[in-house]
Amino acid sequence: MERKGALIFIVSIFLSSTTYITASTPNENKFEIQTRLGNVIGVRHTSFMNNGTIYKFFDLPYGKAPVGPLRFQKPQQYGAWSKTLNATTPGAVCFQSKNQPTTYPGFTEDCLKLNIYVPYDINSSNNKSVMVWFHGGAFTFGSGGMFDGSMISLVGDVIVVTINYRLGIFGFFASRNNKAKGNAGLWDQKMALNWVRYNIKDYGGNPNDVTIFGESAGGSSVALQSLIPSNRGLFHRVIAQSGTANSHRVVSNVTSSSIAVGKKVGCTYNYHSGTDYNFVECLKAVDAIDLVKAMEFVWMDLGLNALVKIPFSPTVDGELIRKDPVYLLTDRSSPEFNFFQSLDTMFGTCDKDGSLAMSLLPFYQSKLNFNFSEGVPTSEMCSTIVPVFSNTLFNNNSAVSNAICKKYSTKDNIEEQSREFLHMYGDSMFIAPAALVLENHGNSIQGTTTYQYVFSDELPLVHPTEPSWYRGSAHGTDVIYLFSYEQVKTKYKWPHGADVLVNQMRRYWTNFAKTGNPNGLGLPYWNTFDENSVHPYMNLQSSMTSMRTNYRKTYIDFWNEDLPDILQNGCNFKTCVLPAVG
Repeated sequence: MERKGALIFIVSIFLSSTTYITASTPNENKFEIQTRLGNVIGVRHTSFMNNGTIYKFFDLPYGKAPVGPLRFQKPQQYGAWSKTLNATTPGAVCFQSKNQPTTYPGFTEDCLKLNIYVPYDINSSNNKSVMVWFHGGAFTFGSGGMFDGSMISLVGDVIVVTINYRLGIFGFFASRNNKAKGNAGLWDQKMALNWVRYNIKDYGGNPNDVTIFGESAGGSSVALQSLIPSNRGLFHRVIAQSGTANSHRVVSNVTSSSIAVGKKVGCTYNYHSGTDYNFVECLKAVDAIDLVKAMEFVWMDLGLNALVKIPFSPTVDGELIRKDPVYLLTDRSSPEFNFFQSLDTMFGTCDKDGSLAMSLLPFYQSKLNFNFSEGVPTSEMCSTIVPVFSNTLFNNNSAVSNAICKKYSTKDNIEEQSREFLHMYGDSMFIAPAALVLENHGNSIQGTTTYQYVFSDELPLVHPTEPSWYRGSAHGTDVIYLFSYEQVKTKYKWPHGADVLVNQMRRYWTNFAKTGNPNGLGLPYWNTFDENSVHPYMNLQSSMTSMRTNYRKTYIDFWNEDLPDILQNGCNFKTCVLPAVG
């Protein structure tokens, strides 16, 4: 690959901007507080970027180390610590590939930890709203420590909590063994929320005013947790950024990936076993580093299927996730739907979320007959890429393939065709699923709120020689504005008004977390999604933040109405005829 895709470059900038504290700086000092779990030493940072004082606690354990017999199992509560806990520096992250553009403090299976950011003063008598962040990374990489919650905390006067949860095979291995049914990473998230419920009061937080928010796989995690009725009381509002529970990439059957990893590390899968006991026990004994290396091979082996499949992700286990979220979101009589509608919600996307396809390029470029970085020919999109979608997602329905090709084809313009490919990917994986969720949540009889946003700023991180079809608000750009803008703002020429947009977003997010309504003094007014039939959404853009309506409606209708109709009833000349392509 000769060029970096926009997303890869953005991710590298974001990760390289992350600061892991290794020693106190001149304007930091340590302090100690008493909690019900034991005394803890944190770091006080005064005049944080001239915005005030922030109190930080790193690497607080919420779960026991999931090692040995506890690998692949549901997490167990950590409980109290026996002596004063030093929480002044971030710890090692959950095991994952080292092939990333950042240097972590280390990797460990003993990673069920969380970080807390408290603004202005710390007193258990305070009653501040709490925001818990779930990081993204395809359920495969990332950590809570990558995200500095200081500025969100200070701008909104809220407590921000960032968490780690198990990733890859460690967090999402599933078997027929009742003790390893899958979704360990989701159980970790649930336990972290339970920890917040019973302990955040010691840090001045209100356990009855908790919002969960996350992006990409973190956004999907937020959405999935919102469909688990046993979570009632653990949180009250949700913000899902470029991630839903009903996207095709989120919930899947991970058995084939588990078997493939086992084959790489010498653990034989017995198809005739009723419990997978020997297979699970074999994998428990494998060194964590070897499991990570095996996962890397499984990712590479996906080829083009990397566009529509994540090797290890949440699965329907009959317990935490009873049914496919696609069905849960339409079954209005289910306890899952009832819980979902009891929550205030904000769902949003970036206008070029389809750029995620660029980050997957290393996995599938070798399977293509063209150089992706030079553009996507119409013939190759229709004959090579689109069939992967219909084969994996629509039972290899050729009529669906023809309809998708027709909808996103252009003629004799490879640049425009490349842009349309990214739109196709973004529409199918992010935008159409989000619209379906918003529609199902809207007009809740429980009186909760529904908001939609689209983030449209183009970051100044794309190299000038990159093709113009890369450009736009790439997947994950809203996260940089929320968390790390101050760390990178002096390195690049940002859009005029970026400072204002950053402040608007942080205020919108924290206002919503505190009241279920993002609006506030001096902010452009944000109408609810269900206010009328044209579905208002907030377009977040430097110097242009404003309300708009019916975001990409014809494309959303195509994925949410036309394709299901083709699958059920077949197609006609109007919907399925294959266009002439060169």
